[in-house]
Amino acid sequence: MSEEAFDYIVIGSGAGGASAARVLADATGSVAVVEEGPAVSTEEFSDQAFPALARLYRDMGAQITSGRAPMLVIQGRCLGGSTVVNSAIMRRLPEEVWNEWRDVHRLGDALPFSEVEDASAAIEDELHAVPTPKAIWGGNNRILSRAAALAGIAGSPTRRNAPGCRGSARCNLGCPHAAKQSMQLSYLPYATARGAQVFTNERVVRVLLRGGRATGVETRRRALVARRGVLVAASAVETPRLLRRSGVRSRHLGRHFQGHPGMPIVGFFDAEVRLGQGATQGYELDGLRSEGRVKIETLAMPPETFFGVLPGVGREWLRLMSEFAHAAVWVLPLRSFAEGVVGIGRRERSIRFSLDPRDLPNLRRGLRRAADLMFAAGAREVVCAVHGWPRRLGPGQSSLIDEVGSDAAAFPLAISHLFGTTRMSPRPDAGVVGPDFRVHGTENLYVVDSSVFPTNLGVNPQLAIMALARIAAGRIIG
Repeated sequence: MSEEAFDYIVIGSGAGGASAARVLADATGSVAVVEEGPAVSTEEFSDQAFPALARLYRDMGAQITSGRAPMLVIQGRCLGGSTVVNSAIMRRLPEEVWNEWRDVHRLGDALPFSEVEDASAAIEDELHAVPTPKAIWGGNNRILSRAAALAGIAGSPTRRNAPGCRGSARCNLGCPHAAKQSMQLSYLPYATARGAQVFTNERVVRVLLRGGRATGVETRRRALVARRGVLVAASAVETPRLLRRSGVRSRHLGRHFQGHPGMPIVGFFDAEVRLGQGATQGYELDGLRSEGRVKIETLAMPPETFFGVLPGVGREWLRLMSEFAHAAVWVLPLRSFAEGVVGIGRRERSIRFSLDPRDLPNLRRGLRRAADLMFAAGAREVVCAVHGWPRRLGPGQSSLIDEVGSDAAAFPLAISHLFGTTRMSPRPDAGVVGPDFRVHGTENLYVVDSSVFPTNLGVNPQLAIMALARIAAGRIIG
């Protein structure tokens, strides 16, 4: 087994890992970034869903939770991680969430909000994050904008780091124009230009600990020595599993798994919407987040994925398929109260997660509000694959959502933002990682991904992950 030495080793190349590597590379060129998935070039991105799922996503996008109401758990697995397949959304850490971390989770001022804001602003500038221009909205985003104005609900163009976006509605399959500033096109080239080395198709088996000190990592093909530190950014699913395999023990490891379960709602309009034209996610409604812990945002998708979310079988399903050109699709990510468990040790392949009883009322209200907005914007029919709903709703029928029972299995949910499985706490008996991002009871072993977040956010976490990883790396080299 070959062996190389570096000052720092970063495990994971997504938002957290690449952001940390960028900072470390400015201080020392002796940095290794180790990525489990493959490197996929822009030229390899396909406009077909199946090849993209197979190449870019963990378990082809078919990771699933156990429990009464199984949910898809969506993660990227390639160089650049989920930044390659997300919609380039850049939302800052909400101050009310930071207040909760400070007061409820006792982080105090160990992570000052002003420091998070400064890091976020620097990242926005480097990656050219701006509101989605109207010129590339397309029909889907224009409809939600019109609905928000008619209802008087706070909404705005989505801030995205995609300069030069052509509105091809293919963010989730990999940007075919290299417009989205995902990590494999931005921070990782920055780091490698300063001496960092990137290893792809390398699954880390364990972090090597000697007397509680991280000395390197072992993959299936090589051992890498870390002279100064190991930073783990393998995701809220894989980071606790890796720490467990490495000998870290904590009753909180793998627990407190949180996310944003969500589902789509489809509106059919007389005029063509042309879902395949326009920014994938270019407009969002924030006005329901504080009162109902739910957002409404647009989501363009390829026909194969669209067909998969439609209810029904046979001729009915085919008829819905034929109306693709007239469909608008919005999604409702929910800031769930629920906490689940990511399996570690012998249960490493499991993820247990069930909605909290407080979640379903919020989801039902959000769906009803979204249906009302669809109709206000001119939809003739709304389709939502909720068991117990009619296949198609007409104007005035959205109140039927109130009749859906309290069985979460009636709602086809997927989780796309993941948090909390090595949560941060100043006390080892309350968390896995301290406010200095160091794993309690170790030296030189840090976690710099969303698994350290004490709670979910209610907004897309990419920018918050990057900001915290940037702060962590700066403190580590300091």
